[in-house]
Amino acid sequence: MGQLDGRCMCGAITYSSDADPLFTAICHCKNCQRQTGTAFSLVVGVPVAALDVQGELSDHVTVGEDHGHSVHRRFCGTCGSPIFSVSEGNTDIAIIKAGTLDDTSWLKPQLEVWGESAQDWVEATQARPRLPRGVQQSA
Repeated sequence: MGQLDGRCMCGAITYSSDADPLFTAICHCKNCQRQTGTAFSLVVGVPVAALDVQGELSDHVTVGEDHGHSVHRRFCGTCGSPIFSVSEGNTDIAIIKAGTLDDTSWLKPQLEVWGESAQDWVEATQARPRLPRGVQQSA
């Protein structure tokens, strides 16, 4: 897999990372549903230190129901595109919103989290595990 490059809808924010993804996942939590305006969020985890962002990001802080940590949801203040999130529970990982990637042809989610919040019509699949809550609860 090559470099991870992406951008917001208007192009004011661009990013790249040479790191291999730490994980790919589908998140069904209510905050991701609200942020994306749809049933779930497809995300890619990368080391924060390996993520190079150009442009001025805006920040909205939520509190994760599963872990109680503040989550910084970074987005473009011009077009509103969500770019990535960082939880204060693990400040070393940036969780990129995969829809902002320039090339998504390689994406294949490895797991699903917050399955208990999944929309009724989004059926579980045997292709990957679906955790009822976040990763911290399953460990």
